[in-house]
Amino acid sequence: MNNVCQCHLIDWSGKNGKYIHISSGTTYDSQKHGALDCQTKVKEGSLNYSEYFKTCKYIPGDPKSHFPNASEKIKKVIIPRFEEGIPPISEKLFK
Repeated sequence: MNNVCQCHLIDWSGKNGKYIHISSGTTYDSQKHGALDCQTKVKEGSLNYSEYFKTCKYIPGDPKSHFPNASEKIKKVIIPRFEEGIPPISEKLFK
């Protein structure tokens, strides 16, 4: 089971490295939930880099990855556009 990608069990859309363990709803912690993500498995030595790149579906920066990129994490903010000039005058004022 160590050489199987379990990264899908984590919600990677969190900010500042605070990702959510989906089944518990709490912040993911490899000490508490076990090594689910492939990067932690590499650090622990249960997965080597060759297996990591072949197996993991959530490699940050990889265009084929399921890992959300920065542009997906940033909320789209619409900046209001202001135009200079005289605002329209209601016709009711001229009656």
